[in-house]
Amino acid sequence: MNLRILKKLSKRAAPYLAQLGDKRQQFRSEPQDNYHGLVIRARKHWDRSIAVHADVIGASEGAYVIAPKCRQGTRYPFINVTPPCHPWPGTIMVGQVSGYYEPEWDEESAWGALRQLVAAHFTDWDAWANEDASRPWSTRRLRTPAEIFRAADDLVAESLAA
Repeated sequence: MNLRILKKLSKRAAPYLAQLGDKRQQFRSEPQDNYHGLVIRARKHWDRSIAVHADVIGASEGAYVIAPKCRQGTRYPFINVTPPCHPWPGTIMVGQVSGYYEPEWDEESAWGALRQLVAAHFTDWDAWANEDASRPWSTRRLRTPAEIFRAADDLVAESLAA
């Protein structure tokens, strides 16, 4: 998934969250201001910055260092490559203030929120607690966005029927 696909999926997921009872505030993300909370694995879309030294800060936190060969044959400067943590501007986000003594703002993309909500609903938690299962298992296949949106349609139909 890349940030463009995340923006499209979040736009499509936002109405489902309102129908399924998610009362968090929905808003559009600002440039370099919000965090989507997902791992973007498409390396083409990773953030790049120039570093003078190979021991860049954050290299141990999932960042990669690329040392391109220059014309002179030396490997200078180094390029620090990290997964993007900010969504594109205009991506639909959901957020709320949580905490009691020290309240903090929690936010995530609408797509991430819908995916978690659907996965939690279609997980068999009781079988895991009562039997010798190594982990809870899903009662429905939820691997692609199309399958998650079909499951969300079923959840909306269940909530309207009740």
